[in-house]
Amino acid sequence: MSFLLLSNCAGKPLGKDGNNSSPEQQESSAEIEVDEPAAEFVTAAPANAGADRVVNPHEIRLKPGDNLSAIFKSLRGDERVQRIVFEPGDYVVRDTLHLPRTRSLVHIDGQGARLNVRANIPVFYSLPANQSEAMVYNKTRYLIENFGWIQGGSRGVYLGSSFNTVIRNIEFIGQSEAAVDLVFCLMSSLEHLLVTNPLHDGFVLRSGVNSDTRENAWPGTSYNNSQCNHSALRSCRVYNRKECTGTSFKILQSTGVRLVDCISEGWPNARAVFFDADRCTTAKFFAIENFHLEHAPREGGLVFRSFGSTVEVDGFFTQVVASDSPSIWLMNNGNYVFKNIPWWPEGAWVLSSHSPSVVIQHCTNRFYDINRVWRNGERPGQPIFREYFRTSADLVR
Repeated sequence: MSFLLLSNCAGKPLGKDGNNSSPEQQESSAEIEVDEPAAEFVTAAPANAGADRVVNPHEIRLKPGDNLSAIFKSLRGDERVQRIVFEPGDYVVRDTLHLPRTRSLVHIDGQGARLNVRANIPVFYSLPANQSEAMVYNKTRYLIENFGWIQGGSRGVYLGSSFNTVIRNIEFIGQSEAAVDLVFCLMSSLEHLLVTNPLHDGFVLRSGVNSDTRENAWPGTSYNNSQCNHSALRSCRVYNRKECTGTSFKILQSTGVRLVDCISEGWPNARAVFFDADRCTTAKFFAIENFHLEHAPREGGLVFRSFGSTVEVDGFFTQVVASDSPSIWLMNNGNYVFKNIPWWPEGAWVLSSHSPSVVIQHCTNRFYDINRVWRNGERPGQPIFREYFRTSADLVR
């Protein structure tokens, strides 16, 4: 058994007005078990786990007061589990809940239960030990839904290697690293989720290599063999706390990801959306549809780093302006499509590379004013090269 030491000085989750709320202080550090190969998993429930809850090997029923971490640990190697049901009520989580791997569907139904996390740990968690095990792990898919809230912890859901997992109808409050962090989770769907007062990131979908540190999530990963390709976030909202340091929606080295009907609001964070394809030869497409921005992130609202990728924004609405922060930042040359932007506040601006390939359609006239609205971030003071711009003013007033 191996261990990972997580340390963070996470404070109390804040209310929407930015004031400290009452839940007790999280512990500053905690040890969590790193998942080992499935053959080494224990299968018998510890005596103090609330064994009366483990009656049907296919359906596990939980109630407030159960030792959740012990019960989940006992299920890690049990391929019979199909459904884990929480009775409504309030639960205290003091240790990580390790998810079972069954090579099938595991349905975790919160039924409105509220999880209050008392340590700086990932809550729902499963990572493979290596890339070979990841190729087996991805046969397990999860439906995690219907929690009143998951409050505290480092990550609400931290999942590595899955295919067609669905997470929906949950509020995540005050996580120190991310509300949801998915690594190598193909065709995932994140739906009707609220993230309130995150200390760092809201949603992260990424490959098995950290694009900032270049560290592997587990041995054998690369930018191109462990992505969250063809996943979707629908009707998700992030309300950032004061002094939030991260990004609301972060998509790293993954292709075919879509954000649909999503919102970023609250206090300024680093970025509302960050799509990063850098050093990934297969991250070729990212799309945003009907995105609402209600704050002014410090580095930029929509931030894109292309690697020969096509980025499409269809419907973007913002009411905020910051003279020192762009509403859109094209970090480097790539292919960008902007359409159906009906409103562009006076003073809002785009920071652009020198010669991107840009298509603009059905946008407000202000957005077409390239000389005034678009600034050259690659060669400050020089006009942007216009040869690769294609604009259509049809149906625009």
